Amino acid sequence: MAALTSFHALIEALRDGAPINKVLLNRSRQDAKMATVIELCRRRGVIFQLVPAEAVDRKAGARNQGVWAEIAPVSFASLDSLLAAVKIGLVVILDGIEDTGNLGAIVRTAAAVEADGILVSIRGSAPVNDTVWKTSAGTLGKVRLVQSRNLTMDIEKLKKAGFWVAATDQRAGMNFYDFDFKGKTAVILGNESKGVSALLKKNADQLLAIPHATAVESLNVSAAAAIILFEAYRQKKK
Repeated sequence: MAALTSFHALIEALRDGAPINKVLLNRSRQDAKMATVIELCRRRGVIFQLVPAEAVDRKAGARNQGVWAEIAPVSFASLDSLLAAVKIGLVVILDGIEDTGNLGAIVRTAAAVEADGILVSIRGSAPVNDTVWKTSAGTLGKVRLVQSRNLTMDIEKLKKAGFWVAATDQRAGMNFYDFDFKGKTAVILGNESKGVSALLKKNADQLLAIPHATAVESLNVSAAAAIILFEAYRQKKK
């Protein structure tokens, strides 16, 4: 994975819109470059942390400028560009997926069903790193990936563009195979332990359940994604 350990290079990357996962900053450093990086990170919604010097040393090596930034292996698209290029009418929304393996597996499934794109919340989500790339089996560059600063607002934007929004919920009254996926649809998948947040469920047009044996408490989110997305694909292709 590419990394930046120079303030000058990081400032340029932030200004150029490079796909940056996170930034570690030596909290004892206080100067204009530090302030510029923090301002640019806040403006772009890039996660940054003020950490002890030794935390930066572990990532950047003993001789460093007090900064380390992780570059994602793929460029992110805007939601507007995704909407302008919709073909099959299927968007995946990931609400707090924390495991990089799950993220990579979902990306691979999304590519297999020709999804138009994936929205990933900036806060509380797994970084798009080499593990995601490997788990996705190289499909990461085949699906538009959008970093969302506010999933609620982006869901409203999808609705205005004609998308019907469905969210997974094991207590839902409708099973996924009874839902009509043939129109433009966005599917919300939730955190591995908490599921889809209450706020996003409230903003969804329909909640969908995946029926399974009661001996199993719940399905892995990547398995749930595969089941629902391939049903959507089947209906759309039919």
